[in-house]
Amino acid sequence: MNTATKKGLIFTIIAYISVWLLVGVFRMSGKTTDSPVWALVTSACMFMPLVAAVITQILHREPVLGGIGISWKINRWWFVAWILPVAMTIGMIAVSCLMPGTHFMKESPLLMDVLNKANSVLPEGKQLSYSVLLISQIANGFIGGITINALFAFGEEAGWRGYLLRQFSGKNFLLTAVIIGALWGLWHAPLILMGHNFPAHPVTGVFMMIVFCICLAPIAQFIRVKSGSVIAAAIFHGSFNAFATFVPVFIDGTNDLLTSPAGLAGIAACLLALACLHLTDRSVLSSTLDL
Repeated sequence: MNTATKKGLIFTIIAYISVWLLVGVFRMSGKTTDSPVWALVTSACMFMPLVAAVITQILHREPVLGGIGISWKINRWWFVAWILPVAMTIGMIAVSCLMPGTHFMKESPLLMDVLNKANSVLPEGKQLSYSVLLISQIANGFIGGITINALFAFGEEAGWRGYLLRQFSGKNFLLTAVIIGALWGLWHAPLILMGHNFPAHPVTGVFMMIVFCICLAPIAQFIRVKSGSVIAAAIFHGSFNAFATFVPVFIDGTNDLLTSPAGLAGIAACLLALACLHLTDRSVLSSTLDL
């Protein structure tokens, strides 16, 4: 086993153990996922790959954060990372609408509820319209995608597309994306089993998440490689998380395995987005990683 493989294995083991411990302690506390503590646990889990990368570098006496690919040199791929999730969300909604038993809700009940609550405390004449609320939610998605969401997403990307990806330097791009995607997907298992992402299908959801991450990983990796920075990958991840929440807001019917952003609709959107990225540079998917 060469040094890079050993580092990758140590990183993966630490990342897995840390998230299982966090979720395990929460489960033993007797609290439910409706508790505010659960939100803290899921947020903390997103930083465990970064923690695993730091620990692995310390164990190998490497510069902390020196090998995760941080670069603040902004290029057009940062913009692609920010905008692409919007197109993917539109794709997810479109795919969901093609499924039997689903329909698009122009006036979302969830947004209408938010609108009614907001207007109940606003003076007459200054109340919000549905269109204004919708525009504000979209604006929040753009802002959140490159700020708070990107910060939490950086916790994952620094590990998977940062430190671990570097251990695959010299390997095939697509094969690496599939391997890291599978590891990334399985890493979510303790969260999924607690009802995260797939509340109605926690066991089947584990396998669905693995497939989804295998499909999403090449896109995040493509952006990481083309931008030259894990920060751009974090922006993509953060923006995807921000806009993917619009899918259940506007789609009614079917179940979380089909119309969930991490379900069949999300997988289809990922494959379409990857195909579009491939058209921009046909050599990337078959290339050898040079990090």
